[in-house]
Amino acid sequence: MLSAKKQIIFCLGIFLFLLTFSNLAKAQNILFNYNYKLEPAMITAAPEFIGAPEINYPDEARKNGVEGMLKASFTIAEDGSTQNIAIEQSLPNGVDEAVKTGLQKLRFKPAKFNDRVVAVKMYFDYVVSAVYDEQDKNVSKPKVTSQPEPVYPANYSAEKLKGEVLVAVICNADGTVKVMGTNSVMPKEFDVASREAAEKIKFEPAMHKKSKKAVSQQITVKYKFKP
Repeated sequence: MLSAKKQIIFCLGIFLFLLTFSNLAKAQNILFNYNYKLEPAMITAAPEFIGAPEINYPDEARKNGVEGMLKASFTIAEDGSTQNIAIEQSLPNGVDEAVKTGLQKLRFKPAKFNDRVVAVKMYFDYVVSAVYDEQDKNVSKPKVTSQPEPVYPANYSAEKLKGEVLVAVICNADGTVKVMGTNSVMPKEFDVASREAAEKIKFEPAMHKKSKKAVSQQITVKYKFKP
């Protein structure tokens, strides 16, 4: 049995995972971050997830650029099912319904107090964010204001290699850059130089045409090398 201090669980800690799905026809990636905690309870074993929630993000929400935090709560019953699901902070365009449907399908190994299974209440926070493809017509492309050239690798100067490196870059809505990867047939030193250059890109974020909000968008940056 847990100590008296640990019997009353104020927060089991943060369980943060990223559920990512992509639909190329929609030219957009939807990202979900989940945080959860339990309501204070007398338990000796915490509930455990069996699988992860599957959320079918509504197309209407995608078209309208819906992002933000949705808060939900539910009871994990003695049989491990989810009951009394409530949306406590909403997101529009069908997101509430999609999340609720996903939660209804969740299953758990139930909590226990000693050897007896018990019901507990769980709170979930969903942070929904979108990364738009550069071909998505729902958004305007980010405006690059500064794009430094990569440094030619000194150890290849004598060979006078020529070529190009493609870099996948996410231009985030907050003005930061995240380099996702490179594609080339050049030696790895050229990929490294390209990544370092891409990390210094400055830009004005892409804008969602309908919502008029700054959004994140993945673009491809091409660097050409010649000695």
